[in-house]
Amino acid sequence: MSNISLSSNGIALPNIAQYVGHLAETTAHSASDGLAKEHFNQNGYLLMREVADRDDVLDVREAYLRLFDRSFVKDGDFRRGEYSGQPPVGLPKHGFPGHPAHAFVRSQIFYDFVNSESFQQLAEDLLGGPALRVRRTPLRHFIRGQKAASRAHIDRTYIDSRKDDFVTLWIPLGDCPIEAGGLVYLEGSHRDHSLTSIKSQTVPTDRPDDSRPITHDLKWMSDVTGNRWLVTNYRAGDVIAHSPEIVHASLDSASDMMRISTDIRFIRAGKSCDPRWQQDWSADDGY
Repeated sequence: MSNISLSSNGIALPNIAQYVGHLAETTAHSASDGLAKEHFNQNGYLLMREVADRDDVLDVREAYLRLFDRSFVKDGDFRRGEYSGQPPVGLPKHGFPGHPAHAFVRSQIFYDFVNSESFQQLAEDLLGGPALRVRRTPLRHFIRGQKAASRAHIDRTYIDSRKDDFVTLWIPLGDCPIEAGGLVYLEGSHRDHSLTSIKSQTVPTDRPDDSRPITHDLKWMSDVTGNRWLVTNYRAGDVIAHSPEIVHASLDSASDMMRISTDIRFIRAGKSCDPRWQQDWSADDGY
């Protein structure tokens, strides 16, 4: 592990072997490969490289960033999408009506991307049969200096469905090195049934009125479970699928490379899905 300072929601995560490890990759070319399914069941996640075409991913990144003023990106390069150091002004909160992210998840280029046959096939391979894409598909966007990140949580506390009936595909829209603040996974947490008792403890939280996230303190989470947080340098075209039971979070962005990503979820065909998730995402919808 390189000597990068890590934090999440402004709280330091020591970048040493006790707390941080690397996500494992598979050599399988598709999730229909028995090796891939075994990897997913064993680890609670499946990291696959170059599932999507790199240029297609960068097309989506560029189209989204072009909804912002040119001053927002370094050297006016919307395709690479580095942060210029000048935050956008006069916009609503991220993903609220009137913000570019709110409009973009309703655009044709975004619909075409998330409905990619490769994503559909990956989900069906992992679920073992026909699957339907859940319509609510968030778009995340983090920039250097925010000290804001996804808190430690499991997906099943947010979407009302049986744990074996859905899968999440997390897709970075562009290169996302560790210092840009990508997703991190708590090793072995999908099999750790003691995690349910954590909620009865005095848990550090910056959202005391919201019981869904576990904590914003990743070091504390590692200390009480004895498990490491697993990280990697994501590249445009990569996809990581994860179980609704695995604890995951994200790191703070400390890079000019803005972290833009989307969460595509699939549910097994014929199974019920929380109706609130069958509308286009809006950051003010409370889900």
